[in-house]
Amino acid sequence: MPKPVEPVVPTFNQFRELVDNVIMSRDQLIKRYLDPRRDYNDECGYPATNEITASDYKNLYERNGIAARVVEIMPQESWQVQPLVFEDEDKETETAFEEAWMELGRELGGESWYEDDECNPVYEYLERADQLSGIGHYGVLLLGLDDGKELYELAEPRNGQKLLFLRAFDETLAQITRYENDPSNPRFGHPVEYSLTFSSVGENTSGLSQTTVTQKVHWTRVIHLADNLGSSEIVGVPRQRPVYNRLLDLTKLYGGSAEMYWRGAFPGLSLETHPQLGGDVEVDTSALRGQLENYMNGLQRYLNLIGMSAKSLAPQVVDPSAQIEVQLDAICIVIATPKRIFMGSERGELASSQDAKAWNRRVQRRQSKYVTPRVIVPFVNRLIKLGVLPVPKQYGLGWPDLDALSDAELAAIAVHKTEAMAKYVQGSVENLMLPMDYITRILGFSRDEATTIIDAVMEEMDEREEEQEQLMEEAAKLAEQQAAVVPPGQQRQGATNGPQSKATQVQGQPAQQR
Repeated sequence: MPKPVEPVVPTFNQFRELVDNVIMSRDQLIKRYLDPRRDYNDECGYPATNEITASDYKNLYERNGIAARVVEIMPQESWQVQPLVFEDEDKETETAFEEAWMELGRELGGESWYEDDECNPVYEYLERADQLSGIGHYGVLLLGLDDGKELYELAEPRNGQKLLFLRAFDETLAQITRYENDPSNPRFGHPVEYSLTFSSVGENTSGLSQTTVTQKVHWTRVIHLADNLGSSEIVGVPRQRPVYNRLLDLTKLYGGSAEMYWRGAFPGLSLETHPQLGGDVEVDTSALRGQLENYMNGLQRYLNLIGMSAKSLAPQVVDPSAQIEVQLDAICIVIATPKRIFMGSERGELASSQDAKAWNRRVQRRQSKYVTPRVIVPFVNRLIKLGVLPVPKQYGLGWPDLDALSDAELAAIAVHKTEAMAKYVQGSVENLMLPMDYITRILGFSRDEATTIIDAVMEEMDEREEEQEQLMEEAAKLAEQQAAVVPPGQQRQGATNGPQSKATQVQGQPAQQR
């Protein structure tokens, strides 16, 4: 009986090489339908996709501000609000899991007396790891535990284990050295061991110096982060890759425009001999070079020319704004970001409400589709398994609503609604539109809210009418009491004065009337 042949399990490097070969074959197929006489990447100075390394992405990220914006805009927008990790929805009680989560943030940065629920340092580390993971194909977050073991050893669960520190690394500082090759293992194809490069800054005689130390780290002490995943669960597409050519074009435009202005600000000189001297004229080039050096680089403002004349060459300076705008438009289209938001908060304030709502939906989608399941949940689950956090019944995570109105916006809306209601009452428009229709259709309240408002107004009006009736009754009673209690002298005087007044009135009338 022939011995069964064991299946050959390719390593991750072999699998990655196979994927690269497929990509190269696809590139060759595309080139077949293009002009075979021209290599556009070579002519434009663009490197091939498989030639761009993680170091190239990091160098461009560190030196090009637009590249840094491409990498950081989505993490910054996603983490602009702080999520809430909870075990139950009862806000009045705090479970042991919720208390341990808050205590983790307080202890992470060392001993501190500062207290603020909105400033948990854990989220700052997670945001930083999210940013660094997008420079290359992946990034990692190192968990520093107090188990007393080496970093290359397996981290085992232990109740009451402490998290001492967190450290974020990009791909260039976190190389994967070993993968899981067992296809029966649920972690097949995932990293087993990393080689992390720790950099520390010291001081020497010439200033600050940076020293690096490389250590092996077991995967149980690392949270692996990869954005823009495709067929692989380990490596994603770097955020700069789709716009890498445009970033190089911007580098050319910014550098070329500066060089163009530098050269144009100092126009060249054309030294010409007089035509009367003919063509056979000997020129002392060394003396002229010395004078031009002193003129261009020194404070000498004259040229001693004999038989020659100097003419200034007109500079040609072109405004690169249009070309730069074209490149920025292309970048914003690829990364699906409104341009006014991409340009920063100063310009972002002018973005339309439609752009803001569409952008908020995209940010919320990333929060729910990537940040929550790929960043926060693996981090919390690992801490629970290691014993840093107690085991909850279950836990949830909620994000604040990005479309929620601010206090200033709510106050402005309240002012407008109050003014509208005042004009409605003053204009006696209730004959044209009933209060229920006005409150529900115009002011936007629900029917239940409108019913509550109208009932409250009617009750208030009834109470006021009752109070007015009581006041009128009390005034009438008071008038009757005052009329009943009149001094006797006033009554005699009134009886005496009555006939006298009448007689006086009769005496004052004409004789005909008498």
